[in-house]
Amino acid sequence: MVRRFASVLCFFVWGLAFSAAGSASASENPQFSVVSVDFYPNGAKFTFRAEADGRFAFTLPGAFDQDSVRCLTPESLTSLRVDDAWAKDPLPGELLTLKQKVSEKTRVVKNLEGRKAAFSQTVHLLGMPFPTIGPGKDGVVKIEGGELIDYISEAGELRLEAEAALTEADLKLEPAREELEDAREEYEALRQKWEARRFGDSSVLKISGTTAEPAALLFEAYTSDAGWNVRYEMNLNSATGDIEARMSATARQSTGIDVEGEFEFHSRPRDAAVTAPEVRSLLVDLRPKEEVNRYSDALMAPTAAADVMKSSGLSRSLSGPEVLSTLTDVTVRGRGRVEGDSNPTRVALGAFGLKSAPLLVVIPERHREAWVVASLDALPPAFLPGSAELAVDGAATGRARLSDSIGGRMKIPFGMTPRLTSKRERYAQKTGSTWTGTGVLDDGYTLEITSALDSEREISVYDRLPLPASDKIVLEVKKIDPEPSERDRENRLLWKMKIAPGETRRVTVEYTLRYPKEEKLDYMESGNSSMF
Repeated sequence: MVRRFASVLCFFVWGLAFSAAGSASASENPQFSVVSVDFYPNGAKFTFRAEADGRFAFTLPGAFDQDSVRCLTPESLTSLRVDDAWAKDPLPGELLTLKQKVSEKTRVVKNLEGRKAAFSQTVHLLGMPFPTIGPGKDGVVKIEGGELIDYISEAGELRLEAEAALTEADLKLEPAREELEDAREEYEALRQKWEARRFGDSSVLKISGTTAEPAALLFEAYTSDAGWNVRYEMNLNSATGDIEARMSATARQSTGIDVEGEFEFHSRPRDAAVTAPEVRSLLVDLRPKEEVNRYSDALMAPTAAADVMKSSGLSRSLSGPEVLSTLTDVTVRGRGRVEGDSNPTRVALGAFGLKSAPLLVVIPERHREAWVVASLDALPPAFLPGSAELAVDGAATGRARLSDSIGGRMKIPFGMTPRLTSKRERYAQKTGSTWTGTGVLDDGYTLEITSALDSEREISVYDRLPLPASDKIVLEVKKIDPEPSERDRENRLLWKMKIAPGETRRVTVEYTLRYPKEEKLDYMESGNSSMF
């Protein structure tokens, strides 16, 4: 009877503890996981993985384009729906995972609290001096005589077991509470971060369907709320012309999903329009004198897409970027983390070296100081236009936009040097006329270039002569000393000369313009510029 009493007591009290564990439901898997991300200049393509057991359903943020969702494993698919809807609280997969983690930790804590309470009750009951079992003839059955001795012996053993279990539950409870608090804090921090990214209600894409059998499905979806551009960090050795360069991608995306891993960065927009090539006839007509010129410079300017197409590349990498070139695209791979809050993130792509010829370019009409320029003659086809942080001999000099390469060549201005200076002084103009009715303008200038460099260097000095835009204007060059190394069709002049430390070199240019004396001369710069 005593043993039956003890067994009933232990089953009743300890059963309370184990019932809490049995009531916990199985944890649910996240809705989806991100497999890969491809960044384009104007968007990003996400590839997702979702588990299907006959039926599947998951939700994507509304930042993704509904028409872009497609299944990459169609052999397992029997039906697919993509619905655009509004959700009061659309949570990303990472936040759902943390929410599930909090629920699991909460169940563990409640289980341990239940066990602790049950074992405490057991210890209390086993410590009662005159325990009762239940109703008897007199309404109460009491343990008396020898039975009491047996009860005390058996209850003592049970109490020791209950106290040990109580101690074990108590030891586990505090760490479990700490883990629960950590999980709650992590969840709350991410939830607040997510709330700050969206405004009120948000649209979502509800993706659902069926499969013939259990399968792991892959989906892709495109968002236009993303993009990337190239950044370079370049350091020029002014003595050797060697350039140390690091390439990185500045990426952003506003899906609300933080992504981490290996990314592919594509040079061409994903949705670039493709049209059939055609050649139209060219008409020529006489322009009415009163009609204003119909053709603007803007129509003749190259488009951004054309700039990308005509750009070649930088040199091969040393430890370099992983570049994949196809006939229509250049892709660079990089590994990092890009959060879904639209803030730009720098992702390192690799380092490489370039070999250039260092130039010192002097244009006195433009600037007193000389430019430090790196001239590259051999460019591979993997170049991606982008901005560059520049340095010369380890000292930062500024930023430049790397966009154009002509004939496989590129010239990169790395900054100015105060150790090679120049000045340009124009002559006092003399005007007059002749008996033939022709106006005369005598003009010219002198250039002075002074070196404070440590050694003798070759420099390139640029200036220009007026370019007559009318056959009624005649240019007569009277003196150029020394003779220029080059003179192009636009009357731009180039002198290549060597200059020693402390030396000053001089250039003299004199010319005469003849024109109808009843006319006035008007100077303007043409749209045809030349980068030396």
